[in-house]
Amino acid sequence: MSEVLRLLRENKLRVNLKGFLGHFFKTKSDDPTFISNANEKLLSWHAERLERGLPPAALVYHRTGVRALHGFTVERVSYMRKLDRQQYKFEREKEFKAVRSAWIREIGTKQATELEAAGFSQVDIARMVETGKPPLGYEVHHRMPLDDGGTNAYDNLILMRNDVEHRAVHGYYNPGEQRIKRMSYGEDGDVALPMPPVDTIVYPNIAKGYISEPMANVKFLEIFE
Repeated sequence: MSEVLRLLRENKLRVNLKGFLGHFFKTKSDDPTFISNANEKLLSWHAERLERGLPPAALVYHRTGVRALHGFTVERVSYMRKLDRQQYKFEREKEFKAVRSAWIREIGTKQATELEAAGFSQVDIARMVETGKPPLGYEVHHRMPLDDGGTNAYDNLILMRNDVEHRAVHGYYNPGEQRIKRMSYGEDGDVALPMPPVDTIVYPNIAKGYISEPMANVKFLEIFE
């Protein structure tokens, strides 16, 4: 890994990030500390950014490349996968479906000004109020995951553009996603989670400077060094 990083920094090597990470993770599958260390490095990356006086951002993986999600923070969460999977299924499917529609109608009605400033058209907003569905290409995201005690309360929801921002938050090789993937139901452990900014109902929100910035792949690979 160190040699790969050196060549990348010197612009002497190009890699398919997804393919490389897939191969690399296979070599580390029996290392019990590997993913925990990656979570710690991601937390350190965020802390060091703030120490340099830079605004908060989360470094995330997406199949098209690495992104910095400006306005996001990276937070240490003592994560416990919900043991009651029937309750989780109810919250994720039946309850969320009803809450999502009501929430979309409410923000379309009461927070149209913010939605317009973020780039939504009046037609988009009117359709949200009429149908209770997000605009094409957007998803409703739980700020704190339902699988870890998050709820379907309105203040735990944010509207996110699906590609790339929402998919990037849930990117398969993000350290937090990898830690959760290895946890059994009822198991807990520290996870580095990308958390959306609290002062917006939609992401990206160009009016607030909350946008995703492409980053060099080497920045992300350094987390796994």
